[in-house]
Amino acid sequence: MKKFDKAQKNITTALTIWLIVCIIVATAAFLPSLQEYIKVILLVFAAISALAAAIMAGYVKKQFHAANVMESQIDFLSIQSGSNDRLISDENARSDAEENNEQIKQEKLRQEKQAKAKREAEESKQLDQVADKIAADLDQTADLNEYFDKLLSNFAKVFDIVQGVAYAYNPKIAKYEIKSTYAYYTPDTDRTFEIGEGINGQVAKDKKTLQLDNIPENYIQVVVSGLGQGSPKHLIFIPLIFGKQTVALVELATFEKKNYNLNILSEKINKRVAQHIANNINISAE
Repeated sequence: MKKFDKAQKNITTALTIWLIVCIIVATAAFLPSLQEYIKVILLVFAAISALAAAIMAGYVKKQFHAANVMESQIDFLSIQSGSNDRLISDENARSDAEENNEQIKQEKLRQEKQAKAKREAEESKQLDQVADKIAADLDQTADLNEYFDKLLSNFAKVFDIVQGVAYAYNPKIAKYEIKSTYAYYTPDTDRTFEIGEGINGQVAKDKKTLQLDNIPENYIQVVVSGLGQGSPKHLIFIPLIFGKQTVALVELATFEKKNYNLNILSEKINKRVAQHIANNINISAE
């Protein structure tokens, strides 16, 4: 029941009593013992009172109807406001959830970047150690041929190579010629190549380390004493660069693929050996 219903009932009861009194007064006006002018006064009073009660009843009914309508509108607005509040609350909750998801996403990205940076730092440290082993004791070697012999020997210890060839650039003939070999079984020790000629020449031109996997059977023959013949499956070409010039190139054959980041390793090796080679073949940084 609406809050105005009780007040409306009370007023309606009062008006009803008022009308009853008017009826009683009007009835009393017909008593024979009363004087005529008193009868007239009572009838007029009863009529005016009844009319006033009727008007009052209509007015009260109208006002209470308006009040009930207003109350209904207020209730509707209250419900709508509550609904809007819930919508706003839901929207805020969604916004908070999206913000939390974004924060979680950003935190995950931050952790991934940290993990990646950590892996790269560890890999760089590992490659520094590998490069140090490859360049070990080279500064103590003055003769260029002995330098390359030692370099290939160090590569053999680190990479477990089964064959290796080291080429150095000869500016007099503008070609690369063999300076040292490791387990290299071929009579063609005078083999040379120009920049861009063959795989070796292309690597020297591109200045990028190259690893070839699953090379054809018998592409390289390696004789292993007491074990017969073997055929390596992987070739690695490492250019040694000083300034803008590939001053030397190392070709290595292995049975197993190397999982090092060879480009980064090549850069680290270059920092340790390229200048010494360039100085010995009279090439300056351009």
